[in-house]
Amino acid sequence: MNWAVSLFVIFAATCIGMVGYGLVRRGAAYSYPFLAAAICLTFVLPQIPGLLNDRAVSESALAATLLMALLCLLMCHVGWHVGLQGGPSTEHSYSEQRLLHVAVILSAVGSYSFYKFGQLPDEERLRGLLSGTSVAILFFARLLTYGFAIAVTCLVNRRSFLAWVIVCVDSGFYFQRIFIAGRRGETAEFCLIIALTFWFRHKWAIPRTLVLAGLLMSLVGLLGAREYRAASWYGETKATSIADIDLYKNWKELQDEGGPEMRNAVYAIKEKSETGDFEYSLGTWNNLIFSYVPAQLVGESFKSALMLTLSPTFERGREPPVGSTYTGFYDAFGSFWYLGCLKFFVIAALMGSIYVRAARGDEAMQILYALSVVPSMLVITHFTDEIIVSWVHIGAFLLPAFWYVKALRRPAFRTIPSAYTAA
Repeated sequence: MNWAVSLFVIFAATCIGMVGYGLVRRGAAYSYPFLAAAICLTFVLPQIPGLLNDRAVSESALAATLLMALLCLLMCHVGWHVGLQGGPSTEHSYSEQRLLHVAVILSAVGSYSFYKFGQLPDEERLRGLLSGTSVAILFFARLLTYGFAIAVTCLVNRRSFLAWVIVCVDSGFYFQRIFIAGRRGETAEFCLIIALTFWFRHKWAIPRTLVLAGLLMSLVGLLGAREYRAASWYGETKATSIADIDLYKNWKELQDEGGPEMRNAVYAIKEKSETGDFEYSLGTWNNLIFSYVPAQLVGESFKSALMLTLSPTFERGREPPVGSTYTGFYDAFGSFWYLGCLKFFVIAALMGSIYVRAARGDEAMQILYALSVVPSMLVITHFTDEIIVSWVHIGAFLLPAFWYVKALRRPAFRTIPSAYTAA
């Protein structure tokens, strides 16, 4: 029996089942299991058939990768439901005026940072692996997203001219990233922040037709994002070439050759299985040091001394294509073998715990969940550390902000809306 084919069918059926179940439940499109299954359906699954037909790919290694992917996806479902069982939470009261003050400051810093990033030389701004000044600027540019999320929350609660101004200005920067830079993450983030705010505050759910359209656009992004950016952002081709992108041709190539991310995962899992040199999640420390210790201030040698020495992903020198990732499936496997799927359980449980408090009316948790959904999806496409790195950044800036805006009033309880068996 071809175990790789069998596991592919089971994995595909699980993805379709979780997406379908999420579609029939009102508001369930916001749950982490649905989002995780949707990413697997539109990003992971299309990359696999080409690998099944590639004789250069070990069947056992591909089967191991698919088994790991299946376990991780199931842990997203189980962990989410465990997180929803969290105890009763309270709704804290926040000063709307102070929230808008915070939104103004965060949006101003973020907008200025994006402006400065746009002034960098092309060779520093457009290259795939950013470093130095560009990384420092983007560190503060992220604050625009926080200001936008807060302003949308204030605007949905009560119409405010200042909130409208913040939302419109921040949206302009988002549109530049969406339509010119062709960033899929920013597109999803922009839409989900707005949709989640209306869901938490007024229980308005996205129509299923729009959810399906979003899934289709996610697949289109997988097929055409590289050529779109080459024309609109990098200037490698003429802007008119966007209309000439052949999605069907790209689909055929993907089905014939397989996707680079899943190919990387297969080779990396095979290598790790043979060496048995697991890193036990110590790479998380290195990623935090890399992200938040500025070499410009402490020196490159000191920063390097803080990082742990870990074995390379590929012992035999195989380098993945530039811009591709190993996926969170390999990242979890490389930490604890198949038990690494428990990392997805923990992440899903934390997301469920945040969601249940957000659904009961805690505005801070509502904003936190809205800011966490895209990093939580990157856990699948990139690395499991994505969500941890994001939470550290969010905590560093929003914890002081919400301490400032918290009003001294008695907390009130709210009931959780029905979504993805949360009722």
